[in-house]
Amino acid sequence: MSRSIVSFFTRSRFDYKSSLINYKYYNVIRDSGLFDKEFYANTYDDVSGDELTHFLVKGLNEGKLPSLEFDSDFYLKTYPDVKQAHINPLLHYVAYGKNEGKIIQNSYCIRRKDEILQTNLAFLTNYEFENEELVSIIILNRNGLNHLKRLFKDFNAKTNYSNYEIIVVDNASDDESVNYLKSLDLPITIIENETNVSFSKGNNDAAKIAKGKYLLLLNNDIEPTYGWLNELVGTIENNENVAAVGSKLVFPFYFNYNREKSYKIQHSGDIFAERMYPCCLYAANKADSNLDIFDSSLTKNNYCIAVTGAVMLVDKKVYDDLGGLCEDYNYGLEDVDFCLKVYENNYNIIFAANSLLFHHESSTRVKNEKYFENDKRNYSVFWNKWGNYLSKNLLLDKIENKGFFTNKKLKITIINHDDKNLDFISKISKDFAKLGFTVELITNMNNLYVGNSSDILLSFTDKYNLNSIIARNDIVKVLILTDSSLSSDDYNLTVSCDESISSDILIKKDFVFEFLDKLEKILLDDYEF
Repeated sequence: MSRSIVSFFTRSRFDYKSSLINYKYYNVIRDSGLFDKEFYANTYDDVSGDELTHFLVKGLNEGKLPSLEFDSDFYLKTYPDVKQAHINPLLHYVAYGKNEGKIIQNSYCIRRKDEILQTNLAFLTNYEFENEELVSIIILNRNGLNHLKRLFKDFNAKTNYSNYEIIVVDNASDDESVNYLKSLDLPITIIENETNVSFSKGNNDAAKIAKGKYLLLLNNDIEPTYGWLNELVGTIENNENVAAVGSKLVFPFYFNYNREKSYKIQHSGDIFAERMYPCCLYAANKADSNLDIFDSSLTKNNYCIAVTGAVMLVDKKVYDDLGGLCEDYNYGLEDVDFCLKVYENNYNIIFAANSLLFHHESSTRVKNEKYFENDKRNYSVFWNKWGNYLSKNLLLDKIENKGFFTNKKLKITIINHDDKNLDFISKISKDFAKLGFTVELITNMNNLYVGNSSDILLSFTDKYNLNSIIARNDIVKVLILTDSSLSSDDYNLTVSCDESISSDILIKKDFVFEFLDKLEKILLDDYEF
């Protein structure tokens, strides 16, 4: 039904000329098929009233797409005269451009996705197996009908692997999820829970009935691409002592929020980064999010300390031997916890670079007060279990420049109260820097601020009370004893270059190398952070 010219007139702030042309071509645009009413309404949650009217009056100026079949930006860039005339590109095309032979393109999000899919095909190994081991794919779901439809679209055709079973743990869904699952022509077993159990418990329950040699933990908000499962199984089968393998996850295109994340790398294996609150380290994606997803560092398999449970292939025997996922967590950190158990038990974890899937993560997370309370509780559990282990290994990793637990450099903060020891401080600062470490000198610590990035505090003075220091709780506080009168009460370790002064570490010759060597030995013993 045609809109009245009055509606255009009022909504365009009484712009008579634009109202008249919008009114004239409203039905032509609607009938062209290039405006998708359902797409527009479902994609943009700030649209009110008639969708096409909204697009003609406001939507284009707000960067909204009329449909996936028409790229407004492409049309304006290709035909600058349309842009100069300030004419809506979709209106121009249906009114004039089509008859003039002008061309149109699908939206960028469609074109870029096709490029990603085609490019990844070139990197696939396409493993061939004498015997395809059974993989038990475990999926948790609660009211995720739309996610399930996206996940299972052409599911079998995309795996490039035929021997699998699917176990869906449905957590009391009241939508049509279960009926949809039952309608699929796939080897699916459904566990229908009456309550919403945790990620750990759901996966553990499914693992108990799983028949496969391998378990595949898989989120329901995942969109697979061709060959993803073949790459995972091939990686675990063709590398020694590997217990877990993770995939390359890419953010989908976001039409509203998080637009800057669209088609950026979301997961390529984990490392740890520093923070003060809550203390003191957290798991983060290893790759820079601004890297192209086909950067050379992201197209080859790599060993890593952890991979996300959103897509994780695990040796079932190892999973069972290690007790599965820890059920002290509630949707958070259970995957990192499990990977640390794997690594601690001398198994390897690999990031399979060309098992590529889109992860619609932002569409399933609502970060409200309840989310942050739960995150805080999960982190408390995690840090009580792994805090000392992680702090020790992260510091050793930085000292040895391994880049496995973290990609951050060792940072040493030196504090001094007066002009004494300046020559010595200058020498050791240069020696630390030669090793690639970061050095910071603070001569006034009255505000007690060191920050979250410093790992070792070297102090030549006992003037400051460090009980309230503003730094990570796992910073190693070292007092350099230049004379026996200095008090070491606030410090973790003491260092002396004089045999007559009692200290934890005695340096006889080269301060920097001897200090780091002896600090490593202390860390490898029973040092507690």
